Amino acid sequence: MDDLARIQADSRPDRKRLRRLIPRADGPGPQAGIGPKGLLVLALWFGFLTGLVELALVLAQRTLVARISLESLRTNRHFVWMIPVADVAIFGAVGLIFALWERRRPGRVQLPACFTIAAGLSLAAFWSVEWLHTVAGVVISAAVGVKAFGWLNAHAIRIERLARRTLPWMGAGLISLTVVAIAALGSAERRALAAIPAAEPGRPNVLLIVMDDVRAESLSLHGHDRPTTPRLEQIAGKGVRFDSARSTAPWTLPSHASMFTGRWPHDLSVDWTHGLDSSHPTLAGFLADRGYATAGFVANTYYCNARYGLDRGFARYEDYLENLTISPFELLRSSSLGKGILQLMGYSMRFTTGDVDTRKTAATINWSALDWLASRPVDRPFFLFLNYYDAHGPFLPPRDATRRFGLCKLSEREQVEILKHAHETMASPSASADDKARARKVVQDVKRDGYESSIAYLDEQIGRLMDELQSRGLLENTLVIVTSDHGEHFEERGFYGHGLSLYRREIHVPLVVVPPSGAAIARRSIPEPVSLRDIPATVADFAGLGDRSPFPGRSLTRCFRPSSEPASGGVNPVLSEVGHQTTVARTPGVPASLSSVQAVTTDRDVYMRSGDGVEELYDRTADPDETRNRIGAGDDSTADSLRRLLEQVRGE
Repeated sequence: MDDLARIQADSRPDRKRLRRLIPRADGPGPQAGIGPKGLLVLALWFGFLTGLVELALVLAQRTLVARISLESLRTNRHFVWMIPVADVAIFGAVGLIFALWERRRPGRVQLPACFTIAAGLSLAAFWSVEWLHTVAGVVISAAVGVKAFGWLNAHAIRIERLARRTLPWMGAGLISLTVVAIAALGSAERRALAAIPAAEPGRPNVLLIVMDDVRAESLSLHGHDRPTTPRLEQIAGKGVRFDSARSTAPWTLPSHASMFTGRWPHDLSVDWTHGLDSSHPTLAGFLADRGYATAGFVANTYYCNARYGLDRGFARYEDYLENLTISPFELLRSSSLGKGILQLMGYSMRFTTGDVDTRKTAATINWSALDWLASRPVDRPFFLFLNYYDAHGPFLPPRDATRRFGLCKLSEREQVEILKHAHETMASPSASADDKARARKVVQDVKRDGYESSIAYLDEQIGRLMDELQSRGLLENTLVIVTSDHGEHFEERGFYGHGLSLYRREIHVPLVVVPPSGAAIARRSIPEPVSLRDIPATVADFAGLGDRSPFPGRSLTRCFRPSSEPASGGVNPVLSEVGHQTTVARTPGVPASLSSVQAVTTDRDVYMRSGDGVEELYDRTADPDETRNRIGAGDDSTADSLRRLLEQVRGE
């Protein structure tokens, strides 16, 4: 006798069981009747399935899609196990709610539960597609839920039976994946060091410090009237100061990529949405293959993020501190559904380059670097790369910064009030031209005062790092390079920011090289222009590896020759480039908002050419602020020769 006949023969029928077995007239299909435990099992099983689908989509995008979204930069490195664990936890919690509801209202819960499960899987999948709008994902997922939940409800018993059989195996697999992934990340540096050969004895250590967004003009090292860099001046006194160093690009990613590969930006794969590919060897990789322990600690967690490929060759590379953290918050935000839940709870999932409260200070970078140095293998020389971000916008020095200039001595609240009043004046139709000019000057002063106070903080932290390295006996055999990736405009040419032009304030950067102890130093200051792309060749030379160097560019060791020998060794053109900045409104006077720009700098001149054919020529000695364009002013021979030189350097 089947179950239905047995119940019909019973004088006291089980009404709950009848409801589960008899089809509902108002539903899209027969009521499966899997009960509270079945709903929980079904939800957990689909949680596993959702986690696998989402993980597969994330891995596919990272492997197959070259385009990088800024949101993906804040992806926890434990995402391989965190995504499925988070989805299982979310679906399990939802399943538990529906199971409890089913106990209170038997037979009325399965349909909404099936819709939620189907829509949740779809939502997780579509939200994990980086370039799909959030609202579009919600609309598509709702439509999928409507289409799929009837089928799921009709086949719930069959799927629930499959889930009961496979859940233990899926759980064991997820636990194994979690253990293996955590162990692999935890041992990654150790395995990387074990895979490289032993270092040849006597190789010097290398310390490369990049002060992000620090222009040479604002440093007392280069004659600025404010004492912004007294410690850097002391450091430069032990080595060589390059007074006309030029970055290869006026923004972070291509500039760092050039410093790591020795290549001009046009030779590289990098732009705002594409990272550094494996076409060219990196300095870290080259040194690691010669036995160096390599580590990078970066505060610019956007364009120095490992996602952009700058971590290639480093045994340890740290960008976002949170990207290595294991916590309930990180677990939840690793999945697309978890991010949505956190946003509903009031947490912002947006991470911007202007975040001050979450950025790593120079003190934090120093602490991480010194901690790594204390634990590194002592039988290997080290290559240590540090990126400081404190001088980057919005130009607010850390609260513990001791040296402050001008309006930066005021509290942040007072500075905000000053800026608010100035902006109101500039926007007021009744304000006079003089009042608006004074308001613009106030805005400029507030920003520049904060900027130069931040540089002073960086200088202090660099000094502290050097003192600590000296006390540990690590400076004796260490090549120290201190530079910046690009500069900044403070309305000197009518605009703020960087990445917008190749004028001096954006590409003229500090560069100090202090050789290992014992190296002969003949010159303290080099006036000739040099490029940051020369750094890899220089490091290889100082490390005694110049004959094996794969890096183009000219080693700066030529500048350490006796003064009787020329440092430049002939014409040494220095190239800088910037692509068309399409995210900025087209603005006359802001070159990169209109088209791409290339510039070549020589001992005397700087020549610029835009993609739309506009040319500029300036005399670096007579016109350092680049205010008098000599194109069409009777200096055609110079323009012709520099035009040919630019084409030669670019291989055109």
